[in-house]
Amino acid sequence: MNSVIRLCCCINRVSSTNPAFCGESIQDLLEENSSFRADITLFPRLALCPPSSGAMLKSAAISHLCEESLDQLRLSSAQNGGCIIVGLVKSFYGKLTDVIAVIQNGEVLGFLPACGFNSPNTISSSEGWYPADSASSLLSWDTLFCCGDLKFCICPCPVKDLPLHLPRLAKTGCHAVLVPYYEPATAESAKRDSELVRCLSETFGIAIAFVCGGQGDTSHPNAFQGHAAVYESGNMLSDHTGQSIGNNTYALESFSFCRDLDCDILNACQRFPSAQQPDIIITENTGKKGLLREVHNDPFLPMQQQEAEQYLSTLFQLQVESLVSRVTNTGLHRLVLGVSGGLDSTLALLVCHQALKQLELPSQNLIAITMPGFGTSDRTYYNALSLISALGAENRDISIKASVLQHFEDIGHDPSLRDVTYENAQARERTQILFDVANSCRGLVVGTGDMSEDALGWCTFGGDHLASYNVNVCLTKTMIRKMVTYLCSRFDDQVSSILHDIVDTPVSPELLPPDESGKIQQKTEDILGSYTLHDFFLYYLLKYNFPPKKLYYYACLAFSEEFSASYILEKLKVFLNRFCSGQFKRSCSPDSADITDVCLSRYPIPSDCSAQALLSDLSDIR
Repeated sequence: MNSVIRLCCCINRVSSTNPAFCGESIQDLLEENSSFRADITLFPRLALCPPSSGAMLKSAAISHLCEESLDQLRLSSAQNGGCIIVGLVKSFYGKLTDVIAVIQNGEVLGFLPACGFNSPNTISSSEGWYPADSASSLLSWDTLFCCGDLKFCICPCPVKDLPLHLPRLAKTGCHAVLVPYYEPATAESAKRDSELVRCLSETFGIAIAFVCGGQGDTSHPNAFQGHAAVYESGNMLSDHTGQSIGNNTYALESFSFCRDLDCDILNACQRFPSAQQPDIIITENTGKKGLLREVHNDPFLPMQQQEAEQYLSTLFQLQVESLVSRVTNTGLHRLVLGVSGGLDSTLALLVCHQALKQLELPSQNLIAITMPGFGTSDRTYYNALSLISALGAENRDISIKASVLQHFEDIGHDPSLRDVTYENAQARERTQILFDVANSCRGLVVGTGDMSEDALGWCTFGGDHLASYNVNVCLTKTMIRKMVTYLCSRFDDQVSSILHDIVDTPVSPELLPPDESGKIQQKTEDILGSYTLHDFFLYYLLKYNFPPKKLYYYACLAFSEEFSASYILEKLKVFLNRFCSGQFKRSCSPDSADITDVCLSRYPIPSDCSAQALLSDLSDIR
């Protein structure tokens, strides 16, 4: 967990023409956040003297007071250990300039002229660095600061001007852009700036942190309000305005927050890598404790319920449209689907039903086949039959018991020996039925397997591993459970009731007989471990290529109230072993559409790859 850079975003309280007051507010924030051991502390542009100071900004007296406050911050930086970035007015060769100062370890490393805030009282300047002393070299906005494994650029311009500068800055190879600025606030400005930064961060695959000053500033002719946020490759780590601090005097209060940028995530997302060497090395702070970023235990879905439901709606429609395209392009207007009464086949059934509606084909064009075997429970069997009937599909009920027993006799297998042969023979018999029925009616076999099962190799090679076209393979088991729950609201009470019961049914392949009371005995999560945990591992492995040790630590944070550390470690080893050993099944998977940003098709590994190197990364965890 040492691959993080801790960033502290601070909005200090300001007072017009009073750099000493502004400096004291900054010192208070530095002291308040000292225990976090931030690597970089970012303050707004003109944090030491706000633009509302008007013509006084051009006073040499104000410049002198700013430099005195800056000198106090320089001394503080020697104790702080991290880098401090702060805006002020400074005189260069008799010319007053609006600059951003970079300070660390008791030294001013340099000054960068700011731009923007088109006010007649604001001092304008051209791009380019002013050195801290005459011996320093001139630097530009393309200057790279290196802190730990990350490269930073400072872009002191209003957020609305970022699209003009980011294409060039991204090509320097920076991982993160720091944006100190000062702009008037309107009712729409905070939301507009946040959405723009989120989009730019995702587009360029970088982190963007911005701080906009204004807490306590005057209210004529403009209103001001502090706003600070950090977005990492499109994901919000934190976003606060002065209004969000939750008291009646918010407009006058300083506020701050610390968040950790993850080096592994930003390296994985970087789209413009560069060999350009950093101009300034910022020493990484030591002694950081914990992780100052929220780790969601279901990273495949947005955290907010409304956004998650919108995402699920879009995802379901993409499943439907991909199947519609396959049916249209092949001319195979009948769909053949094995329905077990479990989550995966239920979602595939709903996708098929909606696809036929979109194609204006009769619901009977879906041939939904129930194939009870030795492990089929009454609950799943009757749920499957009831759902097929309610949706108006054609049902063919074909028991596989006799044919599998015949097969056991043919190959000389004792059916009382309930081993992998006993289980896989049932899965392959079902697949044979589906393809033969599809041949007989010129139909398309729709696959039901999900991404979790695919990742863990939890399918029978040549059995449920096969299909003409798979609609679920980009969704994890956790996503499918939430998708089916979400879809309940789209149907009448009868269908909704069936769907709710399916969601509540334990996940099982149902290849071993039920217990004496007829209840499911073979529960997948009792064997493999929690799907939510495996899906968590899968996300961070596929998207960011986290090493196993980091997968473990992130999971311990995300599931601290749900699973013990020993359970997480045990199941992580299961995941890594099965992920590697199951690749041979993924190497010859059926056709499907990549409809999610994170999917297995974008993570090619050899079919005979070993998990040994991955497991060795966990060897020192006890």
